[in-house]
Amino acid sequence: MDVKHLNPLRNLPTNADMGQLHETFLVSAVAMILVIRTQLWLTNYPQLGGSGLHIAHLLWGGLFMVITIGILLTLLGRGARVPAAVLGGIGFGFFIDELGKFITEDNDYFFKPAAGVIYICFVALFLVSRHLQRSRRLSEADLLRNAMERLGGATHGNFDARDRARTLEFLDGVDATNPMVVPLRELVHRIEAAPAPARSRWSLLAERVRRRYMEVAAKRWFVRAIVGFFAVWAAVTILNLATVIGALASSDVESALLEENGTFLGTAIGVSSGVAAVFVVIGLLRIRRGAREEGYEWIARGLLVSLFITQVFLFVQSQFGAVFGLGLDVVLLITVRTLARNERERRAEQPPAAEPAAAPA
Repeated sequence: MDVKHLNPLRNLPTNADMGQLHETFLVSAVAMILVIRTQLWLTNYPQLGGSGLHIAHLLWGGLFMVITIGILLTLLGRGARVPAAVLGGIGFGFFIDELGKFITEDNDYFFKPAAGVIYICFVALFLVSRHLQRSRRLSEADLLRNAMERLGGATHGNFDARDRARTLEFLDGVDATNPMVVPLRELVHRIEAAPAPARSRWSLLAERVRRRYMEVAAKRWFVRAIVGFFAVWAAVTILNLATVIGALASSDVESALLEENGTFLGTAIGVSSGVAAVFVVIGLLRIRRGAREEGYEWIARGLLVSLFITQVFLFVQSQFGAVFGLGLDVVLLITVRTLARNERERRAEQPPAAEPAAAPA
């Protein structure tokens, strides 16, 4: 029996824009949750309805997701996917924000661990997305299908110079002997590409901010400041972990972390933070020895431990008050990744070391 026939999804083409669409969906969902929680907090958690009637915002989530399904089932082309990703993310945000009501007997919207469970859901979705992006390589059939999808935009005048370059890039990855390559390539060159749309003011501002950030990140004082910050952070975290271990060993709750969060949460936060701090210390030692790129990678591992483990317990402990710490971890991770990339580029630009001259015979 042919295994391929048992899994019809196996041969479906992969969307080359999958990563961007997944990211749009997740960002829209997270943003919607934060907007909902902020709005409810500012308005003192009003109830929409009355006299026994309560219109939960879970229903709005269902409405947005139905609209998303309708868009994907009705419209063709790439142009429908970004709006669908945004609306789908908004609907999912409405839906999962009310998770506390459906995992408690008394329908408790304010169930404290709900924020941690929601955070775990998003971490799982992010990891699945990253796995799909890394494991599903674009085959020649995928490249051809994506090229045809791009060409389809020309029927509505949505085929500009960037689409042409991207389509040719897809075709370059296909064996030239494939009978579809030559006709598609000829069609790409025959179609008159529309001029690339003018970039918006926000896009230009974001580009200037990114360029300025890259310039600052390359400065020596910035690198020293980041290294100093992580050194202090690791020292404080390890000291706090030592206090937690000492309090547990003596059966005496002396740690403020344990007093505030309880033994389980306090221990989980302390241990996971300690593991992250150990990775950071290893990274700092590597940087001190001159292996900067490797050191930055170790620091990034520590931040990933904080993002995927420590933050889960922090969300359980303080609910959505942990958003600030989450944002700080994300900014630090982006910074460290940027420093590692700058180090790789700097090393690539260095001329290769000259080979030593051969000793005379």
